[in-house]
Amino acid sequence: MSAIASTLSLTLPLPPSCIAFCPTQPHLFVVGTYHLHGSTNDNNQDHDGDTVIDEPDIQQRSGSLILYKLEGDEITEIATETTPDFAILDAQWSPHTSKHGELLAVATSTGRLVLYELQSNGDTMHLASRCSEQVCEASILVLSLAWHPSRANVVGITLSDGSVCLCESTGGEPWAPGTAINVTAVHEHGLEAWTLAFARYDGDTAMLSGGDDLVLQLSTLDDHDAVTHRWQDRKVHEAGVTAIVPLSSDLVLTGSYDDHLKLLSAPLAGRRQVLADANLGGGVWRLKILSGSGAPASLALPEGTRSLIILASCMHAGTRVVKLSRGRDDAWQFEVLAQFEEHKSMNYGSDVEPSESTLKSIVSTSFYDKLLCLWKYETGEDKDGSDAMADSRA
Repeated sequence: MSAIASTLSLTLPLPPSCIAFCPTQPHLFVVGTYHLHGSTNDNNQDHDGDTVIDEPDIQQRSGSLILYKLEGDEITEIATETTPDFAILDAQWSPHTSKHGELLAVATSTGRLVLYELQSNGDTMHLASRCSEQVCEASILVLSLAWHPSRANVVGITLSDGSVCLCESTGGEPWAPGTAINVTAVHEHGLEAWTLAFARYDGDTAMLSGGDDLVLQLSTLDDHDAVTHRWQDRKVHEAGVTAIVPLSSDLVLTGSYDDHLKLLSAPLAGRRQVLADANLGGGVWRLKILSGSGAPASLALPEGTRSLIILASCMHAGTRVVKLSRGRDDAWQFEVLAQFEEHKSMNYGSDVEPSESTLKSIVSTSFYDKLLCLWKYETGEDKDGSDAMADSRA
């Protein structure tokens, strides 16, 4: 396992909570920030591993969306949208640009779902607020979100009260200003619902979610959003489930507070089974597929694929580059290839610039020290000579 050094590091004005590269303009990325007024994140002190939302709800939160441009080894701030009335916990670009342009969905600390549109003004770009809707009580935090894979007017969200919901923009152009948003409950967790992902199961759209109650659960949706709850599992994870990446209708990657990255067999019917497991030394907060050009958060695993490379944000342990491979006996295993450990506090967000190149540009962040780092990783070719997932994808 190799240690990686940054090519550039910046100190941000506020603690960063999430980061996302724009899929259609891969040189651009956005960082969401989260500032709890009167808390210890005012003085850059690290905490003992608790997540930022564990702070008292009565305190005021604010934040910002910072748009950056990456060119080679240089990062330039393009524009900043301050959010004085809420902090930001998650931000995800829409994959449906042909339907409504370049939209960014933002999860807030005041129960609002906010949509921003990437706009140009001559040679400059900025994010303009397009749609904002109160989707739950203001005392409830929207913790994470995901775009529906085929419906441009639907976003899934998870909440600090344990709820997992669908938000549907109704009537006219999706997410147009003033558009009504219908909220449909899907299922619930006993504690905070940290994460969710959409997947396809036997032709059905499914929602997987993970919570602080150790539960991973799945529900399927029909074309009218009628929900069928399929299963919940509280035996696989020993702490809260914080990251989910479906790979196929059976295989799912998960991350947890228990420091473990797991590959699960999680069929629509039948028992869940752990196929591979690795302790990454820190809570696995977010996962990205590193191999491939613009690899989405959820993708089908091609037939015959023997390996893929994963980027893991590991909270107090920094960032890991992990290889998942399948041997000739069809057994799966994880191998930590590299680690980036210049972050001195919670690594909540990391992302990779969408690119065909095997030399990946990665930007990672850490919360209390307000650090943003640029570093490189060469995915290259598998040791056994077979192509990595990015190159084997049809």
